[in-house]
Amino acid sequence: MASKTEPTLDKELIEKATTALLKYVSKYQEDKSNDILADKVHFVWLIVSTHRFLDITKDKPVSIPLKYPLYDASTEICLITKDPQKTFKELVASKNVKRIQKVIGISKLRKKYQPYEAKRQLCNSYDLFMADDRVIPLLPKLLGKCFFQKKKQPIPVCLKNEKHFEREILKACNSTYMHFSPGTCLAIKVGTTNMTSSQLLENIMTATPCVVNKIPRKWKNIQSLNIKTSFSTSLPIFNADLFNQISG
Repeated sequence: MASKTEPTLDKELIEKATTALLKYVSKYQEDKSNDILADKVHFVWLIVSTHRFLDITKDKPVSIPLKYPLYDASTEICLITKDPQKTFKELVASKNVKRIQKVIGISKLRKKYQPYEAKRQLCNSYDLFMADDRVIPLLPKLLGKCFFQKKKQPIPVCLKNEKHFEREILKACNSTYMHFSPGTCLAIKVGTTNMTSSQLLENIMTATPCVVNKIPRKWKNIQSLNIKTSFSTSLPIFNADLFNQISG
């Protein structure tokens, strides 16, 4: 390992953890064949625990690169835009961006989706939400708690230049995002349960240094790293106490 302050991730440990997690998911889906979750593809989360409280709140999440994207051509996307909505609907049609199934202007969002039930239905209707980065600060109040509880906060995309529209949508689909909020724990999507253990390993190895680099004090502030799904136990891939014992 390089030094006491800059740990090196243990690839063998991570591969064991990803293999064990996928085995658990497979067994869970066999045992719960009638369960509504059984046939779904689930996200694999990197859980970052910090030593110190992170008193950080940001409207815009931090983009984190991945080798293997979380989303594919079958992903149904809802795009929230600035007004006029018609301009962006026509842009989606002219660029033939089939992944975008719905375009909602900020005025329409404010008027049509004011009731909680309307927001809940919207949240459940699409796999992924993106939003013009110019309206991101308005969305926490307009979308309400359900989007944030289900971790479906819209991903910011830069839509200022129509020429780069497709590129920006694809770039967003090929990244994951770190949402900051006050506390000592962060959760970042790093894969899906239909990936192989090797693909999960590579995503974790790609994303983790970028995640750590965005946290104040970097590795010095990392207590532990774990991976999990929404219904599994957490599997450790790094622990600062253990690292310090070995390196000390």
